Amino acid sequence: MDERTLASVEQLRIPTTDQSAPLDWKDWYHFILMEPKSGLRVLVNLTLSGRLTGGELQLSFIATIPREFLPAELHQDNNLATFGTAYPQRWVAETVSREPLRLQGQNVSLEIDGRQSQVTVQDEGSGLAIAFTASAEATPLLVTEESPFGSGFIGWGLVPGLQVAGELSVGGVNFPIHRDWFCYHDRNFGRFRWGEDIGWEWFVAFATCNDGQTLTLVLDRRTNRDHSEWGLSYIFVYLGNRLRKIFLGTTLAIDWEWSRTGVLPMRLPGIMASVFAHRSVPMPESLRVEAADERDSLSVAVNFDSAMELVVPDNRARQYSFIEEVSGNVEVKLLLDGEILHGRGLIYAEYVV
Repeated sequence: MDERTLASVEQLRIPTTDQSAPLDWKDWYHFILMEPKSGLRVLVNLTLSGRLTGGELQLSFIATIPREFLPAELHQDNNLATFGTAYPQRWVAETVSREPLRLQGQNVSLEIDGRQSQVTVQDEGSGLAIAFTASAEATPLLVTEESPFGSGFIGWGLVPGLQVAGELSVGGVNFPIHRDWFCYHDRNFGRFRWGEDIGWEWFVAFATCNDGQTLTLVLDRRTNRDHSEWGLSYIFVYLGNRLRKIFLGTTLAIDWEWSRTGVLPMRLPGIMASVFAHRSVPMPESLRVEAADERDSLSVAVNFDSAMELVVPDNRARQYSFIEEVSGNVEVKLLLDGEILHGRGLIYAEYVV
């Protein structure tokens, strides 16, 4: 564990006391939890944006549960049920402290102190709650600090492996979170406006090989809004908790497959779901990634079986970005240093327009 890099990843960049700070500041903390044996998947994201007394603490919380773990009244149309909540609350002085980092709002809190994280969310209206502690184990990466993005910049870092313990509650059904769960965490920060000519493609995949070794893959590609142009693409490959390989740029071929017809996905938050209630859009159905250089190669095959759309408005203009949140099953084939690894598991992905 590189403690200095971890501290750089977790550092809060947004000004917390300057009441004249730009409103387009954004700083967010993102956790993905997946239980490979059962297929449970969870996203928790806390975003601080704007400035003190003129900004917000925003929550997004999504849980996808196989129907066999739920009572009949919670079943949905397919084999998985997806539940979610998203809402903002005003940023006041008590919302943020830096040392140790703490974001505290109504029914939501995040605390990070070195390797230790603690997250709590309780939303009675949606019947969703989660509380967990996590300890960073995988090699942290501070990927970028001020890469150009829209009218401003974006930076991010990641910790693609934390030991986690806690409990998830969905509609009164409780699910223990334990060390067999995979937990991924990343950090984004910067200044830009939602609805600009920006987008990205991202995923985290966790696969277990036949010999018990684990693979974690993280894809990042920043694009324009229609994804016809992009910057440097890369996939980080972790074996266990160690970074072992990076595939870059032209070594990568990324091919998303979309539904043939438009669908009405589940949308968050509620007010945006109402505004865009009749917006029917194609959604990602599958994904293939092929990568190869002079030494190693990678093949990733994905079938998505759960989807939700987050609608994110700019805080100064009537413009929006749409985040397609999808998850499913993944198969990974990796040739690394002459060894062939073959694993299966779960994936969580975003496609932003």
